[in-house]
Amino acid sequence: MIQNIEIRTARSVPEVEEMREAWSKWPSHRDSDIDFFLMICRSYPEVLRPHVIGLYRDGKPESILVGRLERKRLNFRIGYKTVFQPWARCLTFVYGAVHGNGSTDNIRILVDEVMKSLRRGEADTALLEFVGLDSPLYDFALRVPGFLCRDTLPPAQSHHLMKIPSAIDEVYARMSSKHRKNLRREIKRLFNETGGVRIACYRSESELDQLFCDAELIAAKTYQRGLMAGFADNPQVRERLGLAARKGWLRANLLYMEKRPVAFWIGMLYGETFVSEYLGYDPEFRQWSPGMVLIMRIIQGFCAGADGDTVTELDFGLGHAEYKASLCTASWMEAPVYIFSPTVKGMRLKGMRTVTRLTDGVIRELIGSSTLFSKFKKSWRNHLASKVQPEPRTTVTPDSTGTQASRSQAVS
Repeated sequence: MIQNIEIRTARSVPEVEEMREAWSKWPSHRDSDIDFFLMICRSYPEVLRPHVIGLYRDGKPESILVGRLERKRLNFRIGYKTVFQPWARCLTFVYGAVHGNGSTDNIRILVDEVMKSLRRGEADTALLEFVGLDSPLYDFALRVPGFLCRDTLPPAQSHHLMKIPSAIDEVYARMSSKHRKNLRREIKRLFNETGGVRIACYRSESELDQLFCDAELIAAKTYQRGLMAGFADNPQVRERLGLAARKGWLRANLLYMEKRPVAFWIGMLYGETFVSEYLGYDPEFRQWSPGMVLIMRIIQGFCAGADGDTVTELDFGLGHAEYKASLCTASWMEAPVYIFSPTVKGMRLKGMRTVTRLTDGVIRELIGSSTLFSKFKKSWRNHLASKVQPEPRTTVTPDSTGTQASRSQAVS
């Protein structure tokens, strides 16, 4: 039977809202949730408008590819070092961008439509944010564009996920005996040998000011701040966590020692998945391993169904870390994939991307073993952390004890 296939691209908020009914019925990741998507479009200054590609068969919505048009600086890096940072109009397709029927045929049609948008001059490049290496979307993004438009050696990263067991002992059982013993000793030592240790979980809009005040005290000292990454008290993060609080998703966990905030783990409970968002600890308290202690205590609460929450999986997100490897029950590889427009600007961007990717690969080969590379990364992170100087606060800092909450990337 011949089916009538139609493509409709939503380029405005009202057009996106017309897709809400079908969009909301198709499960996917928090990042491609319609309300989360619209919040990003509204709050982030680089976003110009939505660009959501809808595939319809016989007039009925079949699948969508969730994206937005942005004008921003692209970061082409060698390691942690940004080498090129050109301005570009970019069609950014978010993590978990495919909703609905993600068949091979549908994905091919959607990627073809991305290419058509680039040929029409709507953007200089398109970016598919971290696509699974074994997915049809990754395959077509590298095969459909011509040689001059396709990406070069997209950098793969591991994505870690943990299925939550019914008891914390099952988590410890997956560890080596040495790791298990050391971790339990660290937890016991922190709670027994220091005073006034407590964990608070902030969830509501009324607690956001306290959360931002205390978490910023920690984040200002972390290596992530040296990379201009991680948690920061700025309008975009406030909008992000404000939406989470209004939707009932926010789970912002802070560990205090003698009323002083020393570690945070901020995430969102989306359905039954805890999506890890921000992690950090005060390096002054490194000897107590506050970050890892906080993680284990929160996971213990997940196992027990604390505060009525049902958490079946924990999404650690992208990037390798020892704590993720020791806790996860599943992992896979993902990579950001560019498609460049067939224009002079697109070819220039392609050249920058190719130079940085090839150079990065050569340097990693020269460094050699993964152990040596991990040591290099740790040394660089420590260097960045040593350069971070918290800005003096000119406002009155609320008492760190604050309101008692509903329940009281390298991680130490």
